[in-house]
This record gives sequence, structure tokens and C-alpha cells, in this order.
Amino acid sequence: MKILAAGGIYIDRTSETVPFIGGHEVAKLIGSHSRHAVHLHTNFSTEAARDTKALKQSLREYGVDPKFAVRVSASYGLIDGDTVVPGSNVFETVSHDRLKKMTDIDLLVLTTDISERDFRMLLSHARRHSIPAIVFTCSEYASYDTTGIDNYVLTDSGVPDYHMHIGEIARTLEAQDIIGSAPVERTRRESVRPPFHAALRVLAQLVAISALLALLAFGVLYTLGLAGNDETYDTYIDPDQAVDHADCSTIAECRALGDDHLEALHAYMDIQDAPHLFVENRTRTAYITYTIRDYALTDPEVHRELPVGSQAEYEEVWDRIVTFFPNEYIDSINRFELFSDGEGGTLAYVDITESGVTFGMDIRDNQDRPSEYRTLIHEFVHVYSLPIEDFSHDGTELEYLKEDTLMSDFIDRFWSRYGEAWIENKFKSDPERQAFYNNNINDFYEPYQATNPKEDFAITFVEFVTSRMPESGNQLKDVKVRSLYEDPELVKLRVDILSNIVEYEKERAVDEAQGKN
Repeated sequence: MKILAAGGIYIDRTSETVPFIGGHEVAKLIGSHSRHAVHLHTNFSTEAARDTKALKQSLREYGVDPKFAVRVSASYGLIDGDTVVPGSNVFETVSHDRLKKMTDIDLLVLTTDISERDFRMLLSHARRHSIPAIVFTCSEYASYDTTGIDNYVLTDSGVPDYHMHIGEIARTLEAQDIIGSAPVERTRRESVRPPFHAALRVLAQLVAISALLALLAFGVLYTLGLAGNDETYDTYIDPDQAVDHADCSTIAECRALGDDHLEALHAYMDIQDAPHLFVENRTRTAYITYTIRDYALTDPEVHRELPVGSQAEYEEVWDRIVTFFPNEYIDSINRFELFSDGEGGTLAYVDITESGVTFGMDIRDNQDRPSEYRTLIHEFVHVYSLPIEDFSHDGTELEYLKEDTLMSDFIDRFWSRYGEAWIENKFKSDPERQAFYNNNINDFYEPYQATNPKEDFAITFVEFVTSRMPESGNQLKDVKVRSLYEDPELVKLRVDILSNIVEYEKERAVDEAQGKN
């Protein structure tokens, strides 16, 4: 049987004899107590080369093949009593290309001390391909779907001390005939040996580095105007096209009305004042999760005490969501989560699945109104543009996007020029992503927009709502904004969002003047 185990690697600050602990030890248990082919997904640190080399050797001695593991430029996580520093474990390294190499897995064994996104992707992969899955958890995540999996809660501490529960884990696996009661002696043929093609790997790395340097150089040339793209793009805006709106009846009228609302909003704020920045690879801590019923917050599930602010203060964020956006576009949202990954990380997120949509807001970010409002618009349009019905599998991975949908049309029109390899850039290295952005700098307002078409559409929509239409110019980033004026529904939506924000700000200003807030 071929088993893939996924678990984290942490350094135990309290131990002088066993430095590495974490979920990867489950893989060692299976490898040493069975004759199965055991593979490990984890994140090795490139900043501790000597320790990593020793750990890989130890894994092989226990019958674990680490070839599915990934190297990241971060220190290993640390555990010191109840204090946990995630370190390298928080990096999101599971990609669809890597998952395609795992279709012949017979069993997936997971622990919850890896990146939550990677955990969910692996679990989704198992469900999609009918691979049995076993999860051992120390309650590092607030919640996840346990449908169709064997889920074992070892503790509710949130500390990934799986080594303290190895006996319980062993008994569970033995009861399912996955391991035996005693270690096995692997034959030479069964043993996991290190690869003997280091020279070829070094050569391949040198070739890749050379190619990357060439790509970066081309990006610099493009930025300096020494290379470029002469393509032109057209939009097909019919100013007289009908719009079904009570206050305006054509594209031209609704565009002008939206601009009027934008001008009125300037009396209260400059909604363009805040940068729209996102930082990835941060761990999330969930504080409160609400169930949404009839557009209202219900059944708050408190995971941890709020470190800043009050519950009532953050519940007002949901009130603004319901106020700003028409109900028919947010009726799929059935969970609202207050979380944080620290200041300056992910401002918000949406998780769109067949069971509904979770809308999460960071309690430490979005402290000024322009930033919060732009964030709400950004996440709202993800919900609008990525309905689960547009995908052939649960989730919004672009490889499962159906034809003749809003997002597929957007990709065909604006992303086909880059080639299939550049449709999803989230899992590429920072130099690769920066080179792609530099080489196409006139196509995007900011680097994050070049992550993939989903983020491109969201940031384009934010610009569409919060700015006047760029009248001319052939830069693709402006063309994309103009293209949204081709769609009467989007033009109508712009009017409604801006009108709702203006009315909300008027009421807020009156309340402040009367001393109500």
C-alpha cells in the first residue's frame, strides 16, 4: 500500500535529546511499523541545512521517503511549552501540479500542524479521488469538514505535540491493520535510499537559475521600455444599452450616476486613500465564527478570546456587508469569521464551497474606513464572480472552471496571451512572480493582481467601483476596467454599491454629530 502522510516539523525547545517533533512523526511510526511505501509531505527548512540533512536521513531510516516534501526559506517551527511559533510549517506549498503526482495514493494520513490551506487541499484531493483519509489533530484549526474521514482529536490544546500521543496514534493505526505492534526490519530492497542523481539535479538547478535570470533581465528591459508588447485591445461599450435600474436606464446614465455617488462620497472619505495590499504565507487564528441566517449573525462560536476590540464592534462589519451589497448577491454566505494573522497580512478572505461561503475578516487590519470598504468590495466580488456552480468540483480552483462563465470569459479575453503556465502564479517563487509582473507591468495596478485571474478580476472591479472610468489609453489594466462597462449588470451593481456606501456614511456622520458613536 502507498501511503502519503502530511505533518509539520517543529523544534522542541524543552528537549535536549529529540530536537524534532510534530506531525511528521506519524509518518515515521507508519514507516517503522509496516512494509508500506510511506511518503511524506512537509516543509523542510533551507536555513538549517545540516539539521535538514540529518532529519531526511532519519526519515529514510524509519522507512519514510521524503521526495514529496518541499524546501522553504524559513526556520523550523518552535514549541516551548504552550508557546508555538509555526515557522516553516505555515508556508502553503501544495499545488495542483504536485497533487497530480499523488493520484496513486492508497491512503492519506494527515495532522493539522501544517498550513491550513494545504491541509484542506490534500483533504479535498482525497475526497475527489476517493482516497481514504485519516486525520489526527491537536486542535490547531478552529474547524474543518470531517465528512467521510476518520478524525481523531488527540487534545484541544492547539499545541502540535503529537509525540506525546504517539501511543494512542499507534493503537488507532494498529486497530485498522495499517501498522503492526512492533517495528519491522526492512530488507535492503524495501529500504528508502537517497537519490543518486545529485549532479543532474545541480545541473537542472543551474539551468533553471539561468532561465530565471534571463526572465528577470527581460522584465527589467520591459520596465525600461526596451521590450514590450504591441497588442491593442478594444472595448465595446454601448452607452445607450438598457440597464434595469430604478434611477437610471442606460449605461451612460448609470455611469454618470455612479460618478455622482463617488463625488458625494468624497465629502466623507477618499475611498482611494488606502492601498490594497495582501501578504501571503501567514498563519491564521480564528476567534469567533458565526452562522448566517436571513442575512443576520447567529450562533457565535467563540474559539478564543478577542485580543483587541469588542465583539459588537466587529459585528458591525457584517452589518456593513449587508448594507453595501444587494441581498441577492450575498445569499450564499452562510458563515462569518473573525480571525487574525497579525497586522499587514491577509486583510480578509472568502472560502467558496458547495456547502456555502465563509467570509472572514481580520480583526487587526481594516482599521480605517477606506481600507475596510475596499477590502469588502474585493471579497464581495470574489463571491460574485466565483459562484460554486461555475466549477465542476467543490472549490474554486481554476483547473475545474467551466466554460462560458464570467471568469472563463475573462481568462480567454485577458489571460490567454500569457500562456497556460502563467494562469496560476500563487505557487511560483517570489522571483518568478516578480518577473511576470515586471514583464507585464502595464497590465496590472499592483503585483498582487498578477497572482491569477481571480485576483485580477477582483482588483479590476475595485478600481471600477471606486474610480471614474479611464477614458483612453491602451494599457491593459485600464482596458479591463473599461470592459466592465460593457456589462449592464455590473454597471447597475456599481451604482447600488456606491449609493449604499454614501447613504451609510451620511447616517454615520449624523450619528457622530449627535454624539451617538
